[in-house]
Amino acid sequence: MKASKLEELRQDIDHLDKEIISLLAKRFQLTEEVGVYKAAQKLTAQDPGRESQQFEKIAKQAADTDLNPDYASVIYRCVMDLVIARHKEIKLSQQTNTPIGQIEAY
Repeated sequence: MKASKLEELRQDIDHLDKEIISLLAKRFQLTEEVGVYKAAQKLTAQDPGRESQQFEKIAKQAADTDLNPDYASVIYRCVMDLVIARHKEIKLSQQTNTPIGQIEAY
């Protein structure tokens, strides 16, 4: 592969990475609201039923777009683990009346 073709592919990847980061930012903004709601309603940070539904949906969407469903599941497991940790942090913050930024990360 010529260096110019390689550079072109890398630029395409960089563009997609920018879009992915933007979408992740939007996703985490919404999950932040979910965490605040769950804490206020005294709900658990993790919902195994919802997770199961999400992983089924993710696997199907991945397969439909020719992405290895296992790759998608690994990526989303990481995302969900971060969200769950954040929800726990928000809940602890509300329980202890401590500003969120002063809570140790899980």
